[in-house]
Amino acid sequence: MLFKKKSKKKKKAPERYESLKANGVDVQPLNFSIRKGEDGSATLLVVTPDVEEALHYDHVDFELRAGGKLVKVGAKFREASDEKRFKTYVFDVDGFEEFYV
Repeated sequence: MLFKKKSKKKKKAPERYESLKANGVDVQPLNFSIRKGEDGSATLLVVTPDVEEALHYDHVDFELRAGGKLVKVGAKFREASDEKRFKTYVFDVDGFEEFYV
């Protein structure tokens, strides 16, 4: 067989968000991301469409379920900002665990 049909690469489907809990309370975020700062510390950003009372604590334990994964993040509140159409909460990450379920 000199000539074979080239097989197409299968694209990996992006992980779909299922749920986010903050201290056991459901939160409806627009975005949830963990970023590494210049000094090497991890920062968690949670963007919500409205004020979320569950995020107004000094320390929050997050549980994110997405595409067969469970991500647990412990974070200390740093700051919050109010944009025109959304609220941004910034936390300093002090613990991170990832599980495949």
